[in-house]
Amino acid sequence: MKIAFALSMSGLVSSLAQVCMGADTLTQVTTAQLDRAIPTRAGSNGCASVTDQSECAINDNAAKAITNAMAKYNVKQRGEIVALISLMAYESASWQYNTNHFPGRPGQGTRAMLMYNFIHTYAQALYPDKVAASSANSESTDVLNGVRGLVLNNNDSFGAAFWYLTTVAKEYHGNANKLRSGNIDDFKAYVESGVHTTWDDQRAQIWKSVDAALY
Repeated sequence: MKIAFALSMSGLVSSLAQVCMGADTLTQVTTAQLDRAIPTRAGSNGCASVTDQSECAINDNAAKAITNAMAKYNVKQRGEIVALISLMAYESASWQYNTNHFPGRPGQGTRAMLMYNFIHTYAQALYPDKVAASSANSESTDVLNGVRGLVLNNNDSFGAAFWYLTTVAKEYHGNANKLRSGNIDDFKAYVESGVHTTWDDQRAQIWKSVDAALY
């Protein structure tokens, strides 16, 4: 009994030590965490309230794709992951949209709502045999949407924000002075200077919800 108790306590101490040591790094994002952060997409019926469910994703699918992206792009810092999930949740209206609907810009999409110039570069990196270099400057709606369509699957769509961070805005990746854990000012700086878009109170509220959930 004493031996079993000692082993149990040893395991507990070891687990606690691992948690403390890895407080600022993550190896996965769970469905439970996303359910706390984005409760509107919790459960198998998380998209039931959406009129057009064709682009909507529930948290279970999002968590799997995000975890895959973390591994693929070697993004482990908690501050970076909170920032990317917050960015995607805002841009996609909590996983409701996978393509731009307002105003409906051809070629724009993924959960990060990348503009077509980035969509083209991203798709070409993933599918070089399917994306012609000449399509980068195309004005054809069919071509723009066709290229975009290559990266709308769950893994590529949720992975787009991770690709952007590590490829386009790479000065924010693995930088001890940027996107620090628990730092909303770092996220604001990334939105405005890394992604080059506008900041508002809704972005702040989403970040606070995601930050609180990812522990």
